[in-house]
Amino acid sequence: MKTDCRQMVMPTTNTIRALISALFFATASCAVFASSKPTAEADIATTSEAPAPVRPYHAEYKVFRGGSEYGSGKRTLKQVEDNLWYLETETNISWLFLSDKRNEKSWFEVHPDRVTPIQYRQSREGTGPDFLSLVGFDHRLKKVKEFGDYDEFEAVYEDGILDGASYQFQMMRDIASGESDASYPLIMNGENKHYRYRVVGEEQLTTPMGDINTVKLERVRSSKKRQTFVWLAKDYGYVVARIWQAKSGSEQADLQISKFEWLAEGANPELKQELRLTAAPGGKE
Repeated sequence: MKTDCRQMVMPTTNTIRALISALFFATASCAVFASSKPTAEADIATTSEAPAPVRPYHAEYKVFRGGSEYGSGKRTLKQVEDNLWYLETETNISWLFLSDKRNEKSWFEVHPDRVTPIQYRQSREGTGPDFLSLVGFDHRLKKVKEFGDYDEFEAVYEDGILDGASYQFQMMRDIASGESDASYPLIMNGENKHYRYRVVGEEQLTTPMGDINTVKLERVRSSKKRQTFVWLAKDYGYVVARIWQAKSGSEQADLQISKFEWLAEGANPELKQELRLTAAPGGKE
């Protein structure tokens, strides 16, 4: 029987797992001081529009549960060169004597009609086992491989497949273009998954940054036991403004945006060098 380090992290605390899940938008999803209950919602238009130009940014977040702060996170989007982009997320959560620090990086190409992942990297350290995971995509051969500290395997390649970070970027662009219901095939934590989100409406959130105009989404699940709502900031490139997650009607985590800034535009070729260093098939850093 193989042991998966990813499943060993914090096995005794649902609180930590829920908070990590909220910070990592892929596993639940990334949010803002506001009532944990939705305010009045309005229908939004569903007419598709051309995607807006991509702009680099930096956003910071705080994560709460039951009114208490448990951690923080930050996300940065930068251009590597031409249509190659880089998205990095860092999180730091602590609860009592437990701690969990994670870093998530994704390199992907942005095309007018799609996002194409190149490589995804996730690392974790803190209480319990540390781990490193790398996912490489070969779209010409239609192969995707994940390898790291635990095992190596080849996942099922699907048309339009994404990783845990690039799918979020694709969803933001889809919603900004007027989509109201979208599904995404992705490889995450060693599994092929399909995530579906639908637009609920528009909502104004009061945040430390002031009032933010948002589009509210709901993750569509087969079971009603879990609920995940995501708010995207319309005036800030549709970045995540808030995520609220509940299980059996009880709040699990509330991720809230605390800072946002547009970054200077321009290429960052050093990020491509890092991609080369970590992209060797079957290798490790």
